[in-house]
Amino acid sequence: MSEEKNVRREVKADLVESTPTWAGLGYWILAAPTLGFLAWLWVDLIGALSPIASGWLNVLIALLLFALLIVLPFGYLAYLLITAFPALFQHAGWEVVPLEDVRLEEVYAVRYRYQARRRGRLTWERLLMRLGQGWTFLEIALILGSALALPAIMLSAGRFGFGS
Repeated sequence: MSEEKNVRREVKADLVESTPTWAGLGYWILAAPTLGFLAWLWVDLIGALSPIASGWLNVLIALLLFALLIVLPFGYLAYLLITAFPALFQHAGWEVVPLEDVRLEEVYAVRYRYQARRRGRLTWERLLMRLGQGWTFLEIALILGSALALPAIMLSAGRFGFGS
């Protein structure tokens, strides 16, 4: 019996921007806890600093500013950053389209070499999808970052007598 080596074949491929169903509603649902918490903090901050006496007007202004100053730029920048490195972030936001035939048995053992990236035409629906996707990426980063910081925080808090 001859033993075949597991050799990863390189296949040329294009990356095409993925288009989830329902304009990325699932991304917005995943990002909702982070966005809700940040909006709550933002509304409280604006309410504390605002000279306007009307609470409802403060909330309306704060949410409008939150959408324009926080949600739009940070979501879109996170989307652009993550999709700029498809190999590092496991094709997040992209669909891989092989330019050569790939057998079913070797689908997971192939290494793709990217030739071109094709984004979809920018429409309101696609913009909302990209923003939701970006905020989902940010939420995942926050979760991973807090998981890395938690042991240090626990050890530090225990050292000063908390929890004993």
